[in-house]
Amino acid sequence: MSISQKIRSLHCGFQRGLGFEVIAGENCILIKNVPFELEGIIAKWIDELPIELMSGPVALVKLYPTEGMALTESGWSAFISWMTETLNSAQHEPNFPLKVRQSAKSSAQ
Repeated sequence: MSISQKIRSLHCGFQRGLGFEVIAGENCILIKNVPFELEGIIAKWIDELPIELMSGPVALVKLYPTEGMALTESGWSAFISWMTETLNSAQHEPNFPLKVRQSAKSSAQ
């Protein structure tokens, strides 16, 4: 993991908070500043968004010419809601206890 990845990782760099900033008068987080561990998941989540949520007043994602792609504050909120729902659903899967134990053992090594 590179230093720039560590700085924005949930594990090492999250203490400094999320990298929200105001761009064109809107509070947002650039995709390049989201927690490193979530970057791929967020990219896939964005790919599945309906086109009407990619522009206009209710946009969850915006493309800024010089800064790059960003999640709006509403976009970040929608992603976190989806992620929470997904994690809550996973707890009801029959193999959830086994996956927790396996993951915890792997992390402890």
